[in-house]
Amino acid sequence: MKQELIKFENEDFPISYTKAEIDFQGYPALDAKVDALTKDWDKYVVTAESYPYDKKTRAELNRIRRALSERRKVIVKESSQQITEFNTKVKGLDLKIKGVVDHLSEGLKTFDDQARKEKHQQNLLRLGELAKEYGVALQELDYQDKWDNKTTSWTIIEEDARQQFEVIVEKQKARKEAEQVIANKANEYTKPAMTASPYLQMLDYKSLPDVLTQMDNDHEYLIKKAKQQEENRKKAVEALEQHGDKYVDAKTGEVIDKIHSVTLKLTGTKEQLTALSNFIRDWGISYEKVD
Repeated sequence: MKQELIKFENEDFPISYTKAEIDFQGYPALDAKVDALTKDWDKYVVTAESYPYDKKTRAELNRIRRALSERRKVIVKESSQQITEFNTKVKGLDLKIKGVVDHLSEGLKTFDDQARKEKHQQNLLRLGELAKEYGVALQELDYQDKWDNKTTSWTIIEEDARQQFEVIVEKQKARKEAEQVIANKANEYTKPAMTASPYLQMLDYKSLPDVLTQMDNDHEYLIKKAKQQEENRKKAVEALEQHGDKYVDAKTGEVIDKIHSVTLKLTGTKEQLTALSNFIRDWGISYEKVD
């Protein structure tokens, strides 16, 4: 017999129990007999001559099975009855105590939640100072719920936050460098020129090498497009003939437009005026200098 103690409010409550024992002395002999009866039956073939004998044998075997099963059920039921009763009693006690525990937990949770909120606010204030130190917006920080736990010290929180801020600073530095590379590359493109704005946005979902490749591809496309437009324009100009104050399609004789004359005073750099002059000449527009 073994004895255990349950301690409750400085008082001991003993529980004694004995390991269940079943004396089945005849098991070895019965096991041997069953082995002898069941040996090689998978190879046995029922015939017309053996039918009466086989039927009696089956009935006897079923009788032995029922006897074993019925006895097993009785012994197991009697042996487990005390365990079932004990289990029911202990569960009942547990439920009674659990009701009080749940009630207390609900009341304590109000204060625990308030404490978490207060610590959360304190953490935000201190983390805000750290963010200023790194020159990073506090919103960039991935705030961890465990930082609000009562058991999490500020030393641990600060260490985790600093590691994050250092990574953020490195990412921001790399982003600025990538943006400068894109801006410089955009300034190198001429005829036609390109703006950096859309490619800066691409950094949100593409690597810098991929963005630079995209810029080259786009500029090549613009060059081809400009060449095609220029060819189309030249063909259109060549197809026109001037007759008096009108432009006429040389092939169809259709009047395309009247000739208009305007007087402008242009102000700009030498390069700008040269570029404008080239544009006017390319489009076949007549011009003269006016004093």
